[in-house]
Amino acid sequence: MDKEERNRVVFHSTHDMSSGIHLSRAEKFLNGEAAINFDDINDILELYNICLFFENDMHLKSWSDAEVADYKEKSSAFKKEIGTFITNINDSNFLKCFKSVSYVYYGSFWMLMKNYQQFKKISPSEIETVLKEAPGQIRFLLKYKALVDKYRFVLCGFLKANPKSAEIILSKYEVENRFNSSKLYLPSCLTVQDKENIISSYVDSEDCNVNYLPIIQNAKKYNDFYISDKIKLAAKRKYQKYIEYRSGSGSDSLFKYGVDISYPENSSKIKHAWIEQDIVHYEFSLDYIKKKNHPYTLYRNFKDLFEYVDEHNIISLISKENQLGVFERTLGVRSKSEYVYGLAFRQLEMASMGQIHTYSNVLKSIGESLENILQTVFNDFLPELYGLPSNANLTIPTESASALEKIRVIAPEFESILKQYKLFVEDKQIDFELLQMSSGPTAVKDVPSLNNNKYIYINRNDPEVGLLVYYLFSDQTLLTYVDPFKDNQYSNFVDLLVSEEEIRFRNYEGFQHEDLKYLIDKGYIFVDEGDCIQVANWNRILILRDIFENEVASFYHYTADIQDEVLNMSEEGIVFLESSLFAIPEQNYLNYYLNRSEFNNGYDLRNSYLHGTQANPDKIDLHKYSYLTYLKLLVLVVLKIEDDLLIYSDYDNSYERSAKV
Repeated sequence: MDKEERNRVVFHSTHDMSSGIHLSRAEKFLNGEAAINFDDINDILELYNICLFFENDMHLKSWSDAEVADYKEKSSAFKKEIGTFITNINDSNFLKCFKSVSYVYYGSFWMLMKNYQQFKKISPSEIETVLKEAPGQIRFLLKYKALVDKYRFVLCGFLKANPKSAEIILSKYEVENRFNSSKLYLPSCLTVQDKENIISSYVDSEDCNVNYLPIIQNAKKYNDFYISDKIKLAAKRKYQKYIEYRSGSGSDSLFKYGVDISYPENSSKIKHAWIEQDIVHYEFSLDYIKKKNHPYTLYRNFKDLFEYVDEHNIISLISKENQLGVFERTLGVRSKSEYVYGLAFRQLEMASMGQIHTYSNVLKSIGESLENILQTVFNDFLPELYGLPSNANLTIPTESASALEKIRVIAPEFESILKQYKLFVEDKQIDFELLQMSSGPTAVKDVPSLNNNKYIYINRNDPEVGLLVYYLFSDQTLLTYVDPFKDNQYSNFVDLLVSEEEIRFRNYEGFQHEDLKYLIDKGYIFVDEGDCIQVANWNRILILRDIFENEVASFYHYTADIQDEVLNMSEEGIVFLESSLFAIPEQNYLNYYLNRSEFNNGYDLRNSYLHGTQANPDKIDLHKYSYLTYLKLLVLVVLKIEDDLLIYSDYDNSYERSAKV
């Protein structure tokens, strides 16, 4: 087979799943079965990639120790030939060499030119020719600061002349790096104004990728990179125009979905939900709501009917990483400062907003109002039931006020109850004179809890824990692929363990045994006398599954035996505990709506309505939506305060098990 037609050995990374295939190809070279032409740059680059496997201590399991030692020695010998070839590249043969490089080895070529300092023998004019003929090489060059410094004027000229360079600039400052791409360096001669001009030209160009427009619109300000409001507005308008075009084009590529909410009488079920033709239908019994019409019960419907919080009183509306599909996780571009969400979150947001809107109307029909109910719960029932100070106060807007006027009341009241609860936790009283000393809003993360060690998080900073979570819960693990359950399409290994009883070890392939052995050695599973895989500690699996699915778990909502296991896991460094009114995912959710200091794609309600930068007063529908959003957030805050008070009233917080942490 011709060398240019065969598949070459390529080292991608230590975690790449194709490494076994490439090592099998490398084996032919190492055994002398494949001819090597030391005058062919691609053969040289292939040898270099083979060396990278051994430098990273990677080899096939089928190789004996003697073979591994032999192959390492042979790969070391390749380095001399590699060095000889690379150090003979200069201005006279550089372009010829480069044009011969296979596309799979572009990265290796530039890396070797840098490693052997051979780029110092190449004139800027040669690099200029490369970029004219192969503009895509710019990203390889920008990976190496030494190359960027030497060729800065050539690179600067190229970047300024190509609007698509905006994508490189945004990749450096704004775009999230989801694939461990190398850091990019920009030439020092590229000024702040140059970068802004490139972005502006990109927004105006026909080649603009619309996925970058929201990133431009929401870009942060840096010392060496800044986009003016005028350019951001142009990006916003261009993106809106694109969305309007796609929405009106009837394109089959757009996935359409929606929600339908109704309150039927004489319903056989208190609540019911189903999906039909991409519409999620919700039914809530009107008879139940009318019958259970005590203000506190009507408030609790946000938990019992609408499920704004789960059984552990964790906000259920948050965006969760495990709900993102494979394509949502991997496709497109995303800002580093973006609140990441997918279709599941958008549907929850649509449903929760629809529920609070329709429920408000239902309450009016029975002579109640949501605002009055929330005021009564906060001002009266929480003090009566849980000991919140009797001077706790929530003021509500008048019914006759416009949506904008209502927001101007509810926005500062929202801030006020956060401050009130913060003062109560710290001083066990609410001193309104002290509260008024601080005019600024209270950061959501700074609102404390009455309860120590309230929330449990997985310690993802520990690589061992990360590997454990991957084996147990990743939808990419191969441990679900085993006879006779291959066609059941379990989402992860724990789902398989929970659902099936006779999972036989012998049915797994040899390449899967190492993953299973890891879980056995860590004490999560064992193989019984009948060759069936069994869970060694169900409490531990339950805890990890709860945290994986919700990104947090609530310590005090577990039974005592599970709490003990949590503390054991904390001592082992698998999980850690922290205390605040809101769990971290809940903080992120609230900040997504309230401000852009955390997430640049958020609603920015605080800035808009507390600082007077809201939209035109004539945009009534927008203000109505913002007001309903504030009501939703207010409901969630009251639910979280009630949960915190409930835990405190049920537990002695000098509890010795908590003191261990």
